Amino acid sequence: FAAKALCSMSNIDFFRSSAFRFATLFALTIAILISGVFGLVYTQVASSSIDRVKTTLEDEAKFASAESEESLQRGMQLRLTHDYRRIDFGAVYGADGKLLYGNISVKPAIPADGKAYDVAADLTSVAYAGETAPAIFVARARAGGGEIVLGRSLEELNSLGELLRQSVIFAVVPTILAAIAAGYFFATRDSKRIADVNRSIAAIVDGDLRTRLPVSASSDAVNDVSRSVNRMLDEIARLLDQLSAIGDNIAHDLRSPLADVRIKIEKAVHSEDLPVGQRDALRAALKQIDRSMLTIAALLRASAVESGRRMSAFRQIDLSNVCEDVFEFYHPIAQAKGVDMTLHAAASVSIRGDFDLMREAVANIVDNAVKFTGSGGSVRIQCATENGLARIAISDTGCGIAQEEQAAIFDRFARGSNREPADGYGIGLSIAKTIARLHGMNVSVESDGHGATFVMRGGLVRHANAEQDLLANQQPVARLRIA
Repeated sequence: FAAKALCSMSNIDFFRSSAFRFATLFALTIAILISGVFGLVYTQVASSSIDRVKTTLEDEAKFASAESEESLQRGMQLRLTHDYRRIDFGAVYGADGKLLYGNISVKPAIPADGKAYDVAADLTSVAYAGETAPAIFVARARAGGGEIVLGRSLEELNSLGELLRQSVIFAVVPTILAAIAAGYFFATRDSKRIADVNRSIAAIVDGDLRTRLPVSASSDAVNDVSRSVNRMLDEIARLLDQLSAIGDNIAHDLRSPLADVRIKIEKAVHSEDLPVGQRDALRAALKQIDRSMLTIAALLRASAVESGRRMSAFRQIDLSNVCEDVFEFYHPIAQAKGVDMTLHAAASVSIRGDFDLMREAVANIVDNAVKFTGSGGSVRIQCATENGLARIAISDTGCGIAQEEQAAIFDRFARGSNREPADGYGIGLSIAKTIARLHGMNVSVESDGHGATFVMRGGLVRHANAEQDLLANQQPVARLRIA
């Protein structure tokens, strides 16, 4: 069904919805921006801190290299004693390269040029035994011989980087989760709105031009489009009503003059002075007038059904009884033609509708089945429930319907290529489809060239006893008639 195909959006995966994709893109953008900001902050802080440490160490080494031995030793001791954070290094080496005092037992392999160098130091002093950490060292030659080496660990800077990385994680993850949650909310809401719109479109596609797209009080693009479509549907419905009224007026206007012409021709046919040849021609004309009047009557009937004027009188009806009435009417006709007709009906298939209209719809299809099934063939009527919906199937072993003609067989005046002009007016199936649609049912046809099966399906079945109806549905021959 068109409704089933279009309303499959109700089961849409929200991961594919535009709202969720937008939320995901927003979350990724925020994550990238936050990471970029924290990264920029860390880079700037790290670069500034390293430059400041290098400048400080180079200045301290320059002044310390010119101090006396006593002053240098006292200054070195104060430097290391007050290093509560345990990040400073300092040592004085003699001219022979041996450590005189300080906490750097192994001199870093850097030139004694008074410039700062980044070193992955193996800190084997007592304070930092067994640790390896990035550090900045400055070595400078003393005036009296030997070298002084000063350094500072960058472990605190690395700790700051780790803290910033953790902050990024704690900032980004909740943001992403919140964005995904918002995306899920809006995607679910939009999916429901789209599903509602698609259900309305499906009803319109099925021919119910009274249906309108849902519109909420908010003003957004979807509501604006829905309002525009509804205005367009209002105009289409108005034009179709005008067109239908014109057709009905024409049909009504033609009926009276045709009736007058028929009466005059009927009198002329029975005139004794009329030559035999003219009498035969007038009788042929009478047949054509009768055919035209029947066509007009069928058009007026189709217009009345399509207008849905009788929907206000809908009540609970049993489709099994509808099929039984049609069977009782057509069974003698089929029997006289040599066609075997059978009825398989469940105990009760109750829907809300109009008994006479549904009987007309079923009768139109059965009439075609009997008409186009030759002697020795068979026609089968089935009525049961299927997945909570009513189902009426009329099968025949007649001439069938060509594959390319099945899509248009329910249009007005549509006729199969294997039918003669006198077979009918091409309106019966159109009326049957219109009546079925008024009852919330869909009509389809299947044919392999050796007969056809028309299926009417839909209409919510109302059961008095669910278990009893289920049993009846499992045994669809509870009411069986065989010709």
